[in-house]
Amino acid sequence: MRKKSVAGKAGKMSPMQALLAALSDDLALPLLQVKSNLEVLENDGFSKKTTRSSVEQMLLSVENGLQLVEAYKLTLRIDHSIETLTFEPVAIGVVLQDVAHQLTPYAKKYATDLQVDVSGKLTPVLTHQPSLHIAIQILSASLIRAQTAQVQQKRYRLLLGARRSSESVISTGVYSSIEGLSDKTLRSARSLAGQARQPLPSLPPGAASGVLIADMLCSSMWQPLRAAAHSGMHGLATAIPVSKQLQFV
Repeated sequence: MRKKSVAGKAGKMSPMQALLAALSDDLALPLLQVKSNLEVLENDGFSKKTTRSSVEQMLLSVENGLQLVEAYKLTLRIDHSIETLTFEPVAIGVVLQDVAHQLTPYAKKYATDLQVDVSGKLTPVLTHQPSLHIAIQILSASLIRAQTAQVQQKRYRLLLGARRSSESVISTGVYSSIEGLSDKTLRSARSLAGQARQPLPSLPPGAASGVLIADMLCSSMWQPLRAAAHSGMHGLATAIPVSKQLQFV
């Protein structure tokens, strides 16, 4: 496992410090949403109808914030070699389906339809399942929020996809109608994290840290995120080697 140095140069944040700074900015969004919902409840006299709707919104906001915190903690443990990456054969389709199922209530809040597209009969990949799952999860949640803020329409679509990109590699990622995500903007975001309030200017406030944390988790396993396309949609994906230990028949 590659271990990243956490010793920053004078006047410059280490990668983990920069990531924490980005996370701190983005956590303000779910907290503000909770505050706003509480104010609505108070102004409405805590009526039963308004209370139920607001509580559901607050729970989703809190859950999203907690997912970001847990993802950052996992990244920190990996960076400090506290968490050992155990690689094993994983069915990528199962991971994508699990993430889609867990995020369905959150996606519904943003009028987004989640779809899973696994092209062909894919060999299991060799990866650290917890890191892959949480990386896809927080990346998806970030793009759900970003898409609804960038494009105004009645319904949205988010695609979790996987396909074989070569004989021994499977490309896995999240795709949407968001514009402005490229390898260049990702490289810039990595260097701007912790220095700019919006290291990914193509994404709205509150969405960048999820992308950056997912990027670091993917880097700790195999490859960082890259701009990619799948079924006519554009997004971010990572390359994962197929497992030679097991194949589905």
